[in-house]
Amino acid sequence: MRRIAVLPLLSILLICAICAQVPRSPGSSRVPIPEAGFVSPQQYTNAFFGFSLPLPKDRKFQVEDLSDSDKALQHSLFAYKSANKGLTLLIASATQIFGAPDDEAQKAVFLPGSQGQKGAQAIGIGGRLFWKNEIEEKTFSGKLRRLRYATGLPGYVILFSVSSYSSGQTEDLRSCIEAVKFFNPARAAEIAGSDSRPYLPLAAKRRLENAPQLGVAHLERGSFSGNLYSNPVLGFDYHLPEGWYADTQSLNAKEVTSFASDSGKAAVVQECTKTLLSATEPTPSDSPSASSPRITIMAADPACFAPDLKYPDSIHDSEALEHLGQAIVRGFAGTSLLGREANRLRAIELGGHLFLQVPSVSAVPVAGSTLLRKVHKSFVLTSLQQYWVIWLFESDTPSELDKLMKTSISFAAPRRATGPGGR
Repeated sequence: MRRIAVLPLLSILLICAICAQVPRSPGSSRVPIPEAGFVSPQQYTNAFFGFSLPLPKDRKFQVEDLSDSDKALQHSLFAYKSANKGLTLLIASATQIFGAPDDEAQKAVFLPGSQGQKGAQAIGIGGRLFWKNEIEEKTFSGKLRRLRYATGLPGYVILFSVSSYSSGQTEDLRSCIEAVKFFNPARAAEIAGSDSRPYLPLAAKRRLENAPQLGVAHLERGSFSGNLYSNPVLGFDYHLPEGWYADTQSLNAKEVTSFASDSGKAAVVQECTKTLLSATEPTPSDSPSASSPRITIMAADPACFAPDLKYPDSIHDSEALEHLGQAIVRGFAGTSLLGREANRLRAIELGGHLFLQVPSVSAVPVAGSTLLRKVHKSFVLTSLQQYWVIWLFESDTPSELDKLMKTSISFAAPRRATGPGGR
């Protein structure tokens, strides 16, 4: 029995603009994650979003890791604490969002007890729109001052929170937040300076350490005979259309093309995926210049694209599907695997496995010409043996693409892997 769900992904298109420019995270991470940053005596620098936060010169402050309760989609970036004159705390965090970034940022600065006061105010910081809010509360320990500043980025809200019993330290931290600067994340190490050190909160380190070390480069490619592709390690057989052949030239070509503004995303895809099969239809003899449809099967390491997300259990888990859909677009859109205009996720339960499909269209250069041709694509993904297995269907026409999608897959008990990628 097959069950289908379709989810819009319009809110995630611009996330790619951030990730395409992200360098490798400092520390042990191979992939860009929101928590990646640097700390120096002068500032905190975030390597994912690309911003620097000046730190107060008061030596009573120290770095405080508050990330133990870190949750998926809620990222603890940095915290600074001082116990002078009562507790003073600065927290920088980021939350993945699905609504309009500016609206979500305005909601993020809401402070309980601030009703009836002036509420959120718009302010420009570092060339970006921020929302800010503040409140003073009388407590048994004295007057508690609370500040919140938030800005919306594609797919995220960055929030700076301050709580303090010291008016002087409150104003120092206010000045620091209002001096935040934004830059291309690729310059993070340069902006951080030579006296900085890589900084990754404990929760992010644990998340990365607990991710399966799959060794995708060492995964067996499987075999292709007739029109049947088999992969005993991953546990599936795939039946290609009659008459198709394996394109060994494409299989051996390792470069993943990027149509994004930076090659960083393509480099991550290149490192964290392996092409298992590339197959195409023979070109008709009477039309040697025609382009043939293509089916490519790949394996990917989920830790490179969604290190803090669990693969959904069913099509009814709409929140998990939406989160994973964001990760797919964030990781692949703008490369040769997924067009930039990907905006819809389709979930299908088939043979006891959950498949995710993202259709898209790309303009591909025509060899030996300045012209571009439109290629219709269907990016299909499922989880097998902790890997993501990806089918990329490509055709010049939607009707032809629909025919390709009617090919079949069957599952068998996987054979135990051996070698560096085995478990």
